[in-house]
Amino acid sequence: MVSGMASRDTEARAVTEGAWQPGRPCWRRQYEEARGRAEAAEARSEALKRAEVCARWEAGYWKWQFESSRRKRLAAVEQSKEARRAGRDALALRAEVARLGKLLADAGVASGRYSETWLRREVSRLRKAVPGAEVQAAEIRRLHKVLWKERVDKGTLRRLLHETVRLWDGTRKLRDQHDRVVTLSDEVGRLRYALQRCEAVKDRLKVRLLRRAESARAMSAAAADAALRKALGRSRRRKAALGRLRRENARLRRTAQASRRRIERQETELAKLRATRAVLSKALGGRKSEKRERPRTGRPRGQGRGAPGHGRTPRCRLEERIEERSLPAAARGCSGCGKPYAAVGVEESALVEIEVRAHRRVIRRRRWRRSCACASSAAEVSAPPTPRLFANTPYGTSVWSRVLYERYACLRPLQRVGAWLGDQGLAVSSGTLAGSVPRFVPLFEPVAEAILAHQHAAALRHADETTWRVQALRGEGGSGRAWLWTAVGNGAVRFHIDASRSAEAAAKLFGDLAPETVIVCDRYSAYKRLARLLGGTVVLAFCWAHMRRDFIECAAAQVRLTGWCEAWLARIAAIYRLNEARLARYDPGIERQSAAFDAAQDTLAAALDGLFATAQRELAGLPEHAREGKPLRSLVNHREGLSVFAGRPRVPLDNNLAERLLRGPVIGRRLSFGSDSGTGARFTALMYSVVGTLMLNRIDVLRWLEAWLAACADNGGRPPDDTAAWLPWSMDAARRRELRAPT
Repeated sequence: MVSGMASRDTEARAVTEGAWQPGRPCWRRQYEEARGRAEAAEARSEALKRAEVCARWEAGYWKWQFESSRRKRLAAVEQSKEARRAGRDALALRAEVARLGKLLADAGVASGRYSETWLRREVSRLRKAVPGAEVQAAEIRRLHKVLWKERVDKGTLRRLLHETVRLWDGTRKLRDQHDRVVTLSDEVGRLRYALQRCEAVKDRLKVRLLRRAESARAMSAAAADAALRKALGRSRRRKAALGRLRRENARLRRTAQASRRRIERQETELAKLRATRAVLSKALGGRKSEKRERPRTGRPRGQGRGAPGHGRTPRCRLEERIEERSLPAAARGCSGCGKPYAAVGVEESALVEIEVRAHRRVIRRRRWRRSCACASSAAEVSAPPTPRLFANTPYGTSVWSRVLYERYACLRPLQRVGAWLGDQGLAVSSGTLAGSVPRFVPLFEPVAEAILAHQHAAALRHADETTWRVQALRGEGGSGRAWLWTAVGNGAVRFHIDASRSAEAAAKLFGDLAPETVIVCDRYSAYKRLARLLGGTVVLAFCWAHMRRDFIECAAAQVRLTGWCEAWLARIAAIYRLNEARLARYDPGIERQSAAFDAAQDTLAAALDGLFATAQRELAGLPEHAREGKPLRSLVNHREGLSVFAGRPRVPLDNNLAERLLRGPVIGRRLSFGSDSGTGARFTALMYSVVGTLMLNRIDVLRWLEAWLAACADNGGRPPDDTAAWLPWSMDAARRRELRAPT
């Protein structure tokens, strides 16, 4: 019992003296630390106040120095202006002295030491003789002094400027010190307030400690044990709460890390969406040409002044209709005596006119009946009927050729073609025009097959594809999307519309190729699979324009990649320039080329190797998911196909020929929303093939259609048996001149 009471007294004394106990903060130590910080802050505040007073005094002194320097500078500027004015007067006097010297030289006065002495004496004599000369001399001396003072003042002004800059720096430093003083004053205020609160807390804690000490002295052993158990339970609860908080903190850390990863993924996705938006915006409303902007030369557009023109375009193939115009007889005589005028020739002029008007062609065939009784002869004879393209139709071949020309060469929709015919006086519904499509398919199939057969003999082919719409595919649960494939080669164009974009669809155009045929295309996987299906007999040459487009799309809406993209575009442009320089020295007619061509070939090969080496080096230093890694990886992986042109000079670097020939069908697709049926899509591909081939060989499409449909009508509504006379590469020279498009 005595030992329990002694332990309680020791505990109370320890509490009273501020000793630390478990579960209780040491308020005395915190108070001493806060008081020490407050005293240090107060001492620092006093020092800063003294520094502020000194700084204010120094700022006032420097301000006075600055104002004095500014006044001196203004006075120096005024003196400099006066000196400049005086200097101009002195220059005028120097000019006058030079003029007098020239007059003396013209007068024959020799220039030497004795003549100079003589001139000085003469000048002094003239000064005495001429009134006001001494005044002018004094003015000249004063001007010399002013000029010397101006030189001195310039140095002073320079020093004043340096002093002004130094004063501005000192003022800025004082302003910074003042800001620090204000900040420290605020900190001192906060510390004083915290000190006051600590004093109040200390007083309250002292009262509580005294009460606890008194209660501890009066407490029994059982009560002390209960208090200790209660404190132990409270400690355990706090420890359990601390464990829960640690687990919650770990869970929050994991959540924060997952959130950061999700934010990084979303930022990456946002960057992709921004780039996609930039690419789509450019495709929708941007420039369609991929040529880079060239710096303007400042020259106005149009023909330059004084440059020779090309003259009027000759139109020798136009039909001439001669119109005779003459004055009446009364106007061809003298009004005075009535004597007639004598004819002196003809004045001729010409106008170009166009008459497009539908007309009804009425054909009357005379009939003759037999007047004898001979049974061996026909009872009635007449002229043979006019050939018709389609039976039971009132439209001639000129109407159908005009419809096909407007639809597939001028790219007009059927509704607009019908409206145009109505403007010419021939009302035809668009349904009638659309219903005649199945009749035209067998007429143009032989021509399209001959075009494809002619292409198969080419050693170089171009391939490309674009989307198309076939409305009939919607009824089968599809989206109506189809693909317009094109093949270009050997001066011929062939189109094919298919519902698939697979290698099997491409094989319908490229299935019968000769070995070692080069196909210029993009890097679409269907062409790679087509090469595997054909057993490796073809060589794929990939398009550099598509590769260049990848770098542009990679840097779209990415400011940090702009310089990187420009550098790669410059490297690709250098490859184009070197290839043009090589082709300028290439002669396809000889097997062994010149030394200049070999040098250009070596330069191109070195530049190409350097480009791929740079791509591999940059790719090795990039992280796995870097945005610029995609075009670099594609460049490295397709090196073999991108380097085909280097070993075969006839192979172009890009597939722009096929893309240019696809431009017309794409415009027609946008205007007519594609095709309604499978037959319409098939006929569209046939007509685009025929029209594209004719335009590529500079054949007049309208004349060719008129002649071809007339030949089909003469053959009973079927195509001619021999199509060689209608193909640009096999027709004779006379027919080619007849069907040649006007230049």
